[in-house]
Amino acid sequence: MAYFGEETEIIRGKKWNWRNFRSTETYPVSNNLLDWVIGQERALNECYLCLEEWVHKLKNLEKENWYEAWKDAKGEKPNTTKAPPPGPYLLLLGDPGTGKSLIGRALAAHLTELYEQHKIQLKDVICWQNDIVPSEPRISSHPAGEAKKIIFKEKLKETKKLFLQRAGIKALTYLMIVVASVFMFAGFYYLWQQQLQWDANILTAFGQPVQEFYGGDFTKYMLDAFVSIGTTTFLPAGMMLMFLILVVVLGRFGIMGGAKGVGGAKATNVPKLIVDNTQRVAPFIDATGHGSAQLFGSIAWDPLQTGGLGTPEHQRVSAGDVHRAHSGILFIDEIKNLKPSEAVTLLTVLEDGQLPITLRSRWDEGNTAAMAVATESVPCMCFLVGAGNFDSIGQVHPALMDRIYGYGKVVRMNNDMPNTVENRRRYVQFIAQEVSRFHLLPFSREACEEVLDEGRRRSNKRDGLTTRFRPMISIVKTAATLAIKESCKMVERRHVKEAIEKHCKTIQKQILEHQISERGKLLDIRPEGVRLGQIYGLAVVSDPFSGEMTGNVLTVKGFLDKRDNGNNNHLKGYYKVTGIAKGRKERFITDSVAKVRSVILQKYGVDIAQDYFTHIDFAQAYGVDGPSAGVTMAILLCSLIEGKSLRQDVAVTGEINVGVDGDVPVTAIGGLHEKIRAAEAWGFKKVVIPAKNYKHSIDPRDYDISVVPGETLRDYLKECLVDYIAPFSTTGNTDQPK
Repeated sequence: MAYFGEETEIIRGKKWNWRNFRSTETYPVSNNLLDWVIGQERALNECYLCLEEWVHKLKNLEKENWYEAWKDAKGEKPNTTKAPPPGPYLLLLGDPGTGKSLIGRALAAHLTELYEQHKIQLKDVICWQNDIVPSEPRISSHPAGEAKKIIFKEKLKETKKLFLQRAGIKALTYLMIVVASVFMFAGFYYLWQQQLQWDANILTAFGQPVQEFYGGDFTKYMLDAFVSIGTTTFLPAGMMLMFLILVVVLGRFGIMGGAKGVGGAKATNVPKLIVDNTQRVAPFIDATGHGSAQLFGSIAWDPLQTGGLGTPEHQRVSAGDVHRAHSGILFIDEIKNLKPSEAVTLLTVLEDGQLPITLRSRWDEGNTAAMAVATESVPCMCFLVGAGNFDSIGQVHPALMDRIYGYGKVVRMNNDMPNTVENRRRYVQFIAQEVSRFHLLPFSREACEEVLDEGRRRSNKRDGLTTRFRPMISIVKTAATLAIKESCKMVERRHVKEAIEKHCKTIQKQILEHQISERGKLLDIRPEGVRLGQIYGLAVVSDPFSGEMTGNVLTVKGFLDKRDNGNNNHLKGYYKVTGIAKGRKERFITDSVAKVRSVILQKYGVDIAQDYFTHIDFAQAYGVDGPSAGVTMAILLCSLIEGKSLRQDVAVTGEINVGVDGDVPVTAIGGLHEKIRAAEAWGFKKVVIPAKNYKHSIDPRDYDISVVPGETLRDYLKECLVDYIAPFSTTGNTDQPK
């Protein structure tokens, strides 16, 4: 098989020979994320169409000067009657790993190119202090990059103002130090003069020598002098020094210089930049799992908001995802998990393109200073890209879903793509991309072929390739790690096989395989020889939550006895099947049991429930369910009626149906790959499956066991029955030679 064709192709300016390439080492990997999206052409076309509509909308808004109202923080903002038209939006629905997140990121890169092409400017948003009503901070919007210049100018003004204040304070401080020093010097000078007067024993005002007046007590003389001199010198100097100490202490604790508040902000009048698009790249905001405060912005609670010492209101404003995604992509995966209140608020964003920022958190009912703060309307016109699994259709808020249907598009992601030469080449591209992204060893051509084969098997289609690439990434990484461990220069096919078979199974599959393995130790399965009344069927065991499956082999035994034999004439016939699901658990198996009775009546003209005592037992099966057991029971009864033994090295599966024109059709069932693997593991030589499954899903080269298609019950009997050995016997399971 020519996996990749034989042409030479020009890929991003480089020649690539698909016939002779030996590894992915030199494959030219694109830097454009849109080129990384594989197998989702229809989804991408819908996305491109929405982006064209989005750009057209923004161009008209600029013509209508819709943004002009936000340039002046003190100007009047557009009310809801002047809101821009809603839409477009996107909702991507598909299985995990099909590239929904990748498409969201790629659209942001493409949007940047469209903005450059159509000269559409991104916007910055600034939050300003409201001097009149501080609890209602003002909002202004400016072309990307200008907001930082405005903030810089405001900071420069603030810095000049603070510089002058600090310079004045310092000048006053130095002046007070000088004056205090003069007063202190004068005080000591006057005290020294008093001592000189004492030594000279000058006359007092009363005409008496000073020493005689104080009785020779110098201390009392100096104390009186200090009191009289200190009130005019030391006391003013001391008060000045105490004031200076107080100023220094307050300054060290930041009280005089603007206390730090939420996020390190200071008590300043400088506006706050809450949305920054300086890089001029269309924003991509992944809001998956975010709560109301993160989605729609919030006002931080400040415990110091008393007496003007806390962070100003405008400095406590934090923009939400919808504001930061203004003119860009707002991506919400698992959009069904939005709370009803969040979905309703998101409706306001989508309808109006603007939303005030106020307190939003799980403490909304608390009494805090932040509850009194709400900004003016902040522009938040974002391109919503929602994502989810198919079960999201009925779980998204009805009003939100209605908006998406009305103003946007709901796009189904492909789980697989056609198995064509072009798409097989894209698998090589996928491998090269992951090698480049994770800095892995290059993959050989044979390793690429094995990854491609696994992609085909996982699609459950012979002519399909899975587009659920996330599990495939695990295989690529693990195979490369195995090659690195062996010090190989490139990844070989055996590394990929080992990764698939041993290392890259989900935990659910590991648990199922462990359970089947442990149960298998107790099962009596011997795929050799021939037997009458025993056949091996194939089934799957599924995890109810993840859908993971693993194959299982069922031993089915049968007993058939005519009513007119011996002393049984007085007994009524019966038809009993044991080992199957009962009660509420049964779904399809009861239909298969009924179909088998009709098929045998149609083929042989006998009623196994009236003419025979019939018992079919799914030995050690513990509640078999599903339509694929039908053909197993039918073949078993045919062998008993015809007296022909069954090959024990052949396992079968398929849904039996009532036929017309003498043919009994066997129709398609699920889980074929897992069933064939189980038969292969037990050592069966052959497995017979419905022809529809064979044509649609199975490539026999994937297995070491012989896989044979069968369209009718006759085809199955041809593969399972051996030559006629004896008249009809009722003795049960007797070994017979072939």
